[in-house]
Amino acid sequence: MRRSSWVASGLAFYAVTSLVSMAAMSVGAVVAGICILIGVGGMRGFSSAMAREWGCTSSRLYLSLSLFLAFTCALSLVGGFFFPLNYGGMEPRIHFLSDMAKTWYLFWPLVLVVGLRELTSSERIRILQIWIVAFAALSALGIVQYFVGWPRPHLIPGNEPRHHAVMFLGHHLSVASIFIFPFFAVLDLCMKKNAERVRENRFHLPWFFLILAAALGFFALLATYSRMLWVALPVGLLVLGLVSLPRRWTLATLCVICFGIWGALQIPSVSKRLNDSEGHGPRKELWAANLEFFKRRPLTGVGWHHNLELSGFYLQAKRHEAAGAGTGSDAIEVFSGHAHNNAIEMLSSTGLLGLGAWILWSVFVIVLLWFARKARGDWVGFSRGLCCAWLVFHLNGLTQVNFWESKVLHQMMWMVAWTLFWVSTRNNEV
Repeated sequence: MRRSSWVASGLAFYAVTSLVSMAAMSVGAVVAGICILIGVGGMRGFSSAMAREWGCTSSRLYLSLSLFLAFTCALSLVGGFFFPLNYGGMEPRIHFLSDMAKTWYLFWPLVLVVGLRELTSSERIRILQIWIVAFAALSALGIVQYFVGWPRPHLIPGNEPRHHAVMFLGHHLSVASIFIFPFFAVLDLCMKKNAERVRENRFHLPWFFLILAAALGFFALLATYSRMLWVALPVGLLVLGLVSLPRRWTLATLCVICFGIWGALQIPSVSKRLNDSEGHGPRKELWAANLEFFKRRPLTGVGWHHNLELSGFYLQAKRHEAAGAGTGSDAIEVFSGHAHNNAIEMLSSTGLLGLGAWILWSVFVIVLLWFARKARGDWVGFSRGLCCAWLVFHLNGLTQVNFWESKVLHQMMWMVAWTLFWVSTRNNEV
């Protein structure tokens, strides 16, 4: 096999596994990493490739912001270790190496982009084709799953016998944050201007298949029954329509989306789901607890991810105090865990420094993607779609911590790798 064939095979495999399950993603990442090493000629070749990557302004800025974000996470752990919060006699247990392990995702795009640079234009396009076909197939599976529960039944409370569309990802909120990326990419490719660019680049997926893939993805996302996604998805669709379609279609786009929302609200199960107050109370308690952590440790937070266990200690102590029973030894069952909001999660766990680093990282990725829209070569023109996907992603993050979920991180960093490649191609840096 040619070296680029190894890389192409590894990245194509990773593209598919990034939509499947956490176990598959882990295997896919290992396979992709090994294939990239083979493709660049071993560790010496990889070191040379990374040195060249440092010469790309976009990659250098991305690495700097990722290092800054990782540094604020590490600093929060130092602060949490030496100045821990204590509730009911309980303190968070901080282990630096294991606690910092997840930061590897931030640097993974730099490895992936090294692999992308080793490929020919046709090999890169083929990988995108495989990614889209896998997305369409899994979306179809999700629609089937909604009706029959196969292969993994997840009943929707109050809408039995229907099931959340989770495919193999285990949770409907994971699907809501992962499948938005290929969905908006495909939808953008379906636009009139991009359909011409698809043909110019010999993107050998028929236009009608792209339409079918977008439709399957849309209904699969709705079938997740994620309330926040139901709110965020129309916003992303509206923005994409406004920036991609001719101005004379602006009013029509708005009318279609509004009519679709009105029609959806007439469905009893949808209306019931949106008006259901289940989960609101526990989320508000978690938000209040995490904001209390921020007030006590405003600069560096209580320790990256350690607000999860600390929220349980805090809420238990608060319940004991309200019951007038002191702390005692009897545990009280409470709803605890992450902050169910990306910004509040960063504030409580990493403080203002971490929140600032996270905002800089997030804004940079979107700005970088926007500048990549005029890239040449095998660029297939869905930067606007991915910008809308990031918008929906962060709207989803108002009620969940989707940014730090491992399954979601794989898809996020897969998109960042392509963005880094495209923007350097646009700037003629490679």
